[in-house]
Amino acid sequence: MILVAIGSNLNSKSYGSPEQNCRVAIDMLGKYFEVSKFSNFYKTEPIPKSEQPWFVNCIVNIKSKNSPSMVLDTLLKIESQFGRKRNRKNEARIIDLDLVAYNSLIVKSLKLTLPHPRMHLRKFVIKPLCDINENWIHPIFKKKASEILKELANQKISNINKK
Repeated sequence: MILVAIGSNLNSKSYGSPEQNCRVAIDMLGKYFEVSKFSNFYKTEPIPKSEQPWFVNCIVNIKSKNSPSMVLDTLLKIESQFGRKRNRKNEARIIDLDLVAYNSLIVKSLKLTLPHPRMHLRKFVIKPLCDINENWIHPIFKKKASEILKELANQKISNINKK
């Protein structure tokens, strides 16, 4: 499974609400990859907590023969098409596309770390991942997504709609 986390907490001039930004991002992913599944959409508070708007988040399972690095380059290209500028860490954003897992690969480089180093700490990643496959196994911790989700019970998240 190649998993891409999608998030947005700002309106865009081109696409509208954060939820619509996420839906358009899924459509754009479909131009480069086969989108095999996507999760429900969730509203989540920013991490770390701040005064910025809450996020809309989801997870997409894609299929690709491209390397993880090439997939990441495509995600950055799509973010650029949305007008995403990376000025500060954890800032509000029109769109955020994170490659969180690529099959069971473990990668540590300057450009890319897989699985995403904080995915197991973020309910806004794990809850949507459970929508797709609650039996997915974290390649480092050897825990199912459903087990990790139980450990994140204190984080706030709400399902805003069905697919």
